[in-house]
Amino acid sequence: MTQFNRITLCTALLAAAPLALADTATLTISGSVLPGTCTLTDARIDLDPVKASDLTPGSDSQIKLGALEFTGCVGVAKAMLSFAGTAADGDANRWKNTEATDPASGVSISLLAGTTGNTYLKDGDSGIDVAVTGATASYPLRAGYFASPGAVIGAGEVRADITVTADYE
Repeated sequence: MTQFNRITLCTALLAAAPLALADTATLTISGSVLPGTCTLTDARIDLDPVKASDLTPGSDSQIKLGALEFTGCVGVAKAMLSFAGTAADGDANRWKNTEATDPASGVSISLLAGTTGNTYLKDGDSGIDVAVTGATASYPLRAGYFASPGAVIGAGEVRADITVTADYE
């Protein structure tokens, strides 16, 4: 067999050999970019019981410290708070006693910003900034009883449910 025939035969055999199979796959990568957010936990301030005769008409009484707590913050530098609820009758600075069962009469609730001072947080207030550092933040506030001037103070329960909305930046 000549050199030419051998090359031709080898080429023919290689051409006839089965080709190796190829496979393809798609790599999919997905995720989500979320707006910055925190978890604002429900807050509660339980005022200490007080005798009706110990409330002074026209003044805040039994002020107690509380706070709004933010946890799990991601991508947030500040929260902007707004407050909504029912204002006290004839007093836009205070919150109406909305206790349904055995409500105290002549008494509303004061809600104040911070640990000191006399800045009232009232229905419709908004744009109150809370700095967020890391994954948590806290906004201190205070609440207390308010005896309406000229009202007859009657014993009973006091309650106000206030909706706090936080928008994040």
